[in-house]
Amino acid sequence: MITKDIHSNKETVNDALYLLDLYIKEAKRDNDKILCLITGYGSKGGTHKIRTAILDKLSEYKEINRIKAFILGGDIDYGEKYIAFLKSAPRFYNVQKERNNGVIYIAL
Repeated sequence: MITKDIHSNKETVNDALYLLDLYIKEAKRDNDKILCLITGYGSKGGTHKIRTAILDKLSEYKEINRIKAFILGGDIDYGEKYIAFLKSAPRFYNVQKERNNGVIYIAL
């Protein structure tokens, strides 16, 4: 698993989407099966524009089979979403992970 951070340098939405593409390409090139993307939690009291844009783009990528699946770090609870994610990325079961709402795990 490779970890990348897209919220530490005050990136714009366009910057974050560009970095998402770059990180997916790099991870696939390096034969990584899981990309851990740190997006942060978002602004207090409002929606997080970068996180929302990333989630929308990941939904699009899943539909066109660019990625296998993705899951929010906060959904790592052995519930239905987590079990579905494991079916797409069985190696994830053995990866050190944490429940964290500021992270998105992406199966490549």
